[in-house]
Amino acid sequence: MRSFTRGFVGSTRRRVFAAFGCAAVLITGSLSATAQAEAQSSVPSPAQAADIFLTLTGEPGPHRVPGHYFTSPVPPKAQNDIRPTALVGPSTPILVGDSLCTIAVSGFDAHGNKVAITAGHCANPGTPVTSGDAPEAGRIGTYVRTGSPDYGVIKLDNNVRLTNTYGRASIGQLGGAVPATLQQICKTGISTGTSCGPVIGVDGPYLLAHLCGSHGDSGGPIYAGNRLVAIVNGGLGNLPSCTTPLQGPVHAPVAGALWTVIQRSLDANGGVGDGFRLP
Repeated sequence: MRSFTRGFVGSTRRRVFAAFGCAAVLITGSLSATAQAEAQSSVPSPAQAADIFLTLTGEPGPHRVPGHYFTSPVPPKAQNDIRPTALVGPSTPILVGDSLCTIAVSGFDAHGNKVAITAGHCANPGTPVTSGDAPEAGRIGTYVRTGSPDYGVIKLDNNVRLTNTYGRASIGQLGGAVPATLQQICKTGISTGTSCGPVIGVDGPYLLAHLCGSHGDSGGPIYAGNRLVAIVNGGLGNLPSCTTPLQGPVHAPVAGALWTVIQRSLDANGGVGDGFRLP
């Protein structure tokens, strides 16, 4: 898709681990660790002052991804109840090598493999995958294949627990009719949480919608009710991604690969992911 300009993928392991480490254990209020520390400084730098301002004017914390001021999803009770085992489902945050991304959906394939789907630009085949919500579980799988349009297949380890409900995201159906223009749909990602907005249209295999998305949300589920219709792939045009509620509607619309197209590709390619079904 020619207007597809960038993927919403996190940048470095060092940055990501700092964010997730605080979120899983240390965050107790709405201020980020950076803002709390700098609030005690009598003369903050301009960058520090901007972070404090954006933290205070953003949505309530936790803000788990640096530079983003929306309420990040936290590990759900179902995940906390089974630690150190990892729970994987729609909107689970993952580290794929050095990249922060989000899971769209998990399930089984026709060969009995436990499988998860994310965005294809998140990694290269062979990259290990860990859970952002259960880092103590260690490696939970391997990124095995990138397909078109921009989806990635993760073969999960057998000890991973699968679910079709993870926090606020619940997927009970796959694919189906493409949502109509102006129909309200939603997405959930680690950086900007859950947001809803109208469908703009379809461009080839991509659904276009005015949803808030940013780095780290790549691969997250786009859904209508409990039906998965697409996965988050990136932003459109030259507008910025969502980082703060102060932007209002002035942010890049989201492009998402349609699930019906992904499913056909999975089945046509065979191997891991062929015959994907919900758990």
